[in-house]
This record gives sequence, structure tokens and C-alpha cells, in this order.
Amino acid sequence: MALILPTRAYILALTVGVLVPASATAAPSSGPSAPAARASAVVPGVSATPAADASGRLPAAATGPAGLPVPTVPPSAPASAAVVVRRAVHVYSLPECLALAERNHPNLWAARARLASFHAQLDEAKWTPFFQGWSANATIGVIPPLGGTPYYGATQSVLLNPSFNTSFGPFFQFSVNGGLPLYTFGKITGYWRAAEAQIRAGEWDLEKFRQQVRFDVRRAYFNLLLARDALYIADEALKGVDKGLDKINEHLEKSDSGYDEVDRLRLQFYKDELIARTGDARRGETIALAALRFLTGVATQFDVPDEPLKRPDVPVRPVVRYLAAARLFRPEVNYARAGVAARRALTEVAQARFFPDIYLGMNASYLIAPNATQQTTAWVLDPFNRFGWGAALGVRWGLDVLPNQARLVQGESLLEETRSLERLALGGIAVEVETAYGAVNEAKVREEAWSRNEHLAKGWLSSVRDAIDLGTKDERYLIEPTRFYIGARVAHVQALMDYNIALSELARVSGIDSVAPDAGPGGG
Repeated sequence: MALILPTRAYILALTVGVLVPASATAAPSSGPSAPAARASAVVPGVSATPAADASGRLPAAATGPAGLPVPTVPPSAPASAAVVVRRAVHVYSLPECLALAERNHPNLWAARARLASFHAQLDEAKWTPFFQGWSANATIGVIPPLGGTPYYGATQSVLLNPSFNTSFGPFFQFSVNGGLPLYTFGKITGYWRAAEAQIRAGEWDLEKFRQQVRFDVRRAYFNLLLARDALYIADEALKGVDKGLDKINEHLEKSDSGYDEVDRLRLQFYKDELIARTGDARRGETIALAALRFLTGVATQFDVPDEPLKRPDVPVRPVVRYLAAARLFRPEVNYARAGVAARRALTEVAQARFFPDIYLGMNASYLIAPNATQQTTAWVLDPFNRFGWGAALGVRWGLDVLPNQARLVQGESLLEETRSLERLALGGIAVEVETAYGAVNEAKVREEAWSRNEHLAKGWLSSVRDAIDLGTKDERYLIEPTRFYIGARVAHVQALMDYNIALSELARVSGIDSVAPDAGPGGG
């Protein structure tokens, strides 16, 4: 017998033999009909019930972790009995999947990195005008003895040439010079506004990727629920068909009149058709799980709650609400607005370059050379021994008038282009919102209609089964109502998924995440 152990610590405490992967020994499941079994461990050769003693009474079972009974290994168990350990699969709800995707998706990491670089560019634009013209120089060397004054030369010029017979002395020079801009006619502030607009564009670029990732997670999540619902439906239908096949086989074995091989073949054909269609559901389940693992960044031990698709309880508001929200919150529109602000600021910078820059120039220098005689007259600039500083107002004016005129025309053209893109974004989002709104209404009507059809088909199938149990009909009457019920049920769950995805798309194109199906009754 096999004992199912629900706790991982208990499995490790009972490890005997050789550990093998669960996939190597566990029997394949026909579908997600037992969620608990996917996270359990099966121990072959371990008895779940202790053997009775001679009096027929069961001994008192010892308890292990979490109060579970300790299983006993019968003496007949082979020495190579293996313990099959299934790792605990963590079940992630839709809000958890959304949070993980926002934290781990590569596109969001890239967008955050771009945004950080934009902030650094703003800091660069703020500090560059005040530090760009500053520089410091230092010189260290040796000079020969230099005496006298400009009016009395005690040193011949030939001593300035290096010679091994000269007694050299040290020489040091240090100077700092630069300027502070006082008024630039808008150049500095223009660059600041352009950098700030670029940051806003980066923030809305990040929001665009965030909304797209959330939509992708919801789409993969609902596709996974659809695939598992389809597997449940197929499993339920196969059980009914198998039951009908068993009864027809009994009638054929008894050679009952009214039954022939064609009836059995008809049911067998329908069974094989159902089995073939389960392949699409399994493929969809695999693809959806792989997509969710990639989007969330959880590579292993990932699953979602084993629950059916349900009708969203988010109210659908008038389309005007979503159109107004899209004009305010849609990332593409705000991205275009930030682009217009950046282009306008750069155009103003090009206009300001026709005017000069007024700045305060400053410098300071310190020179010392003990071998040189210090000069004390103000009319001679001592190149070896002095300390001085100074400040003065200055004007710097670039005379590249014609190239700057070309830059101005280029900036105005790019500004007009960005304004056109803004108008395109405003018009395009209106089309997207109305398209998504129409898809929501269509999916809602379709879901309600298929829900009614499913209820009717289920009643028809139940009445046929009751008639078969009463003996007024035989199993051959199961095929038609089963086909209608399975078709209505599959169409209903497909409509449920389309309804959920349509609401998710409406949330993305309108910029209101509360429209999504996981928002609840307070959304919309």
C-alpha cells in the first residue's frame, strides 16, 4: 500500500532507501482532478495501517510531526524500497503573480534602469554649467639659481638651460581658474526643463511596460484556468461515456436485441474524439504555466489555485468614463506630452544661443621657487614667486549664427513632429478604448447566453440519464445530449475567459487598473 504524507518535514524524517524524483515513479494523471495529490509524497512499500495483533486489535499508533501517525514498514518490504518525495508546490494567486511580475520582469528592470539614467542626466544638467569652465593646474620641477631684477640682471640667460654643473632648486606652481554663469538668456533653465521632461517620459515609459506586464500575467492566468477547466470537462464526459460503453458491452455480451456493434463503435469514436481534444487543453496548460513562470520570475515549484473560471463582478461603466480616463492616465499620451515639453525646451535653448553668456570669471595662483629672487614691483609679473587672485565680469558670445539658425529650424521641426504624435496618441487611444469596450460587452452577452445554454443542456443530459436508470431509454441516447452539454460547457468557459481578458484589456487601454476582473465589485 502507499501512504500519502502531506508534510515535507515528515517525509524527510521517514526517508529510507534511495530517493528518486517523483516524476520517475508517479503514475501520470489524467487531469488536474486531485490538486492535493500534486503536492504530496507517495512512499511505496509503507503501510498506512499497522498490522493487527493475535487478538485482532490494532496497536496504538505513534505520532510524528503535526500529530500524524508514524507508518510502519512491513517485514516483506524489499530493502530497495524507495521514498518518492514530491516537493511542495507553492500556489500563487493572481494578485501574487501580478506583484511578482512587477518585481521581476526584465522589461521593468530595464525601464527602471533607463529612468535612473535620466535622473543622473538631470543632475548633470544642473551642475555642469557651474563646473564646466573650472580647472586646476599644478607643476613641480627644478630651476637653477636666478638672481637680480628686470633692471639689474645678475643671472645670464644661459643658466636657464639644464646643466650638470648647476645647483638646482625646487620649483612649484598651482593655479585655479574658472567662471560662474550669471545670466545665459535661458540656456541653463532650458536644459533643466528638457531633462525634467525626459524623466517624466521615462516614468510613463515604465508605467506602459507595467500595464502591459499586468495584462500579460492576467491573460496567461486565465488561459491556464481555461485549460484546466477543459480538462475537468473532458474528464467528466469521459466518465459518462465509459459508463455507457460498459453497459453497451454488457448488452452485446448478452446478445440483447436492439444493440449491435455500431452502437459501441459510435460511443468509442466519441470517446476517442474527446481524448484527442484533451491534447489541446494540455498544450494550453503547459504554455500558460511556462508564460507565468517567465513573467513572475518563479522558475520552479509554481502553480496557481485549482479553481474554475468565474464571471467577473466588476461593473461596466459608460464608455465616456474610460475615454476620459485614457486621456489622463494612458502612458502613451503622457509620454507624448513629456516629449512635447522636452522639444519645446530644446527649441528655446536654440533661440537663447543667439545671445551671449554673462559670467563671473575668477582665478587664483601660487608659485614658489627658493632659487629665484622674488620680484616686488607691480609692473613685473614674477613667474617664479607670487600669490594672487582675481575676479571680473565677462561676456562670452558664440558667433556661429548660421549653424545655430539651422539648429533652431531643426528643433522647431522636431517639436511639430512630437505634437503630431501627441494628436495621434489621443486619437488612437480613443479607438482602442471603444474597441475594448465593445469586446467587453460582446463577451458579457456571449457569456450570459452560453451560461443559459449550458444549464439547459445539463438538464437535458440529466433527464436522459434518469430515463436510462428507469429503463425507458438506453445508453445510445447519451451521445446527442452529451455533445450539446460538452459544447455548451466549453463555449461557456471560453466566453468566461474572453470576458476576463476583455476587461483586462480595457484596464490596460484606459489606464484604470481597477477595471480589471480581479478588482472586485468596487472596481470599474
